[in-house]
Amino acid sequence: MEQTLNISAEDLFGAASQLVAQGGSGTLSGIASLGGAYQAATGVVALLFIFILVRYFDLFRHLIVSSFSRQSSRSDIHIYSSELKNIELFTSLMGVMMLSLLVMRLSVFETTKHLFAPLAIFSGWEIGAVALAAILGTMLGERIMLYIIGGITGRNDACNTIWHIKLLHFSIIIILLVPFSILVLLTEGITAQIALCVSIAICSLMLILFVKETFLLFRAQRFSIFHWILYLCALEFFPLSLLFAPIVRG
Repeated sequence: MEQTLNISAEDLFGAASQLVAQGGSGTLSGIASLGGAYQAATGVVALLFIFILVRYFDLFRHLIVSSFSRQSSRSDIHIYSSELKNIELFTSLMGVMMLSLLVMRLSVFETTKHLFAPLAIFSGWEIGAVALAAILGTMLGERIMLYIIGGITGRNDACNTIWHIKLLHFSIIIILLVPFSILVLLTEGITAQIALCVSIAICSLMLILFVKETFLLFRAQRFSIFHWILYLCALEFFPLSLLFAPIVRG
């Protein structure tokens, strides 16, 4: 008669041993699920950041100081006027790439992936492509709206100044965000969570400074506060609500 032997791992291999369950299909999660191309794209963002910081360090230092201190006048920026278009081009390219990668990362980030549950049928790269299109569409739409408003009101100079301020603040935000965003993009656990919190704090602070800058511009141009509020609602808060409303509803 056959007897079933109940032999434990301790009996066979010693007191310090234990059996390990065999893994299933080995589905990748987190950063690993996004693939090597994601890490390569993050490397491109890091290289662009190093290039911009080295090439335009004096300009960015002046922009950051002038944003936080009224003792350094923003009007002094004319000495860097020949570099502004290059700065805006490089930072816009880097910023759009970085923000798209951040959306991809947040879609698999343990703390925020539940927000992307309605998009679970899409891959990380498909979500990144949608984010890229949304960001570019928002920027293009705002530029067209400012152009139309300037044509209707005959104040193209004021509208161009607003667009210029938007790009400068976007450049400052991106440069300040990149070190922390790279930590979010490439790390897990508490490090990524702290870096994400710092990134949100930077965005909030720069948003406040941008609102202050637009208020000073509207006041200098002798626009009423009603027009300033209308501008903020129509060209700043409304596009953001279109981007975040689907996630909040989900």
